[in-house]
Amino acid sequence: MNSSGYTIKQLLIVIIVLGVFTLGLFGATSNAYKDSSEDYYKEKVNIIEKQAVLYAKTIEELPEEGNKVITLDEMVEAGYYVADNEDGDVFDPRNSKATLNNLKIKISYEYEEYKAKVIEDN
Repeated sequence: MNSSGYTIKQLLIVIIVLGVFTLGLFGATSNAYKDSSEDYYKEKVNIIEKQAVLYAKTIEELPEEGNKVITLDEMVEAGYYVADNEDGDVFDPRNSKATLNNLKIKISYEYEEYKAKVIEDN
């Protein structure tokens, strides 16, 4: 009798090979779905600091005082940072219900150079 089908051994080998391939593919793509909100927050802080340096150049009393603490809300009102909505809110990417409007930024003028650093409240 001539059979033209697959044996149980052949089917099991194919299923095992496909299973191993699927596990490998799942492991390789699982990093693509990780939570990147902390990275997005760090990038947002970096942009805020760069914009704060531009804003600092408009503050006339800063060279005499040396430093000043401002809020992100002040930068939004002055037009140096674009809010996420028409109400002027800047949302925290780590928590969609929280805003960064009260985020404090220390701007300073040292050695004829403007610097800005976000003050993290822990």
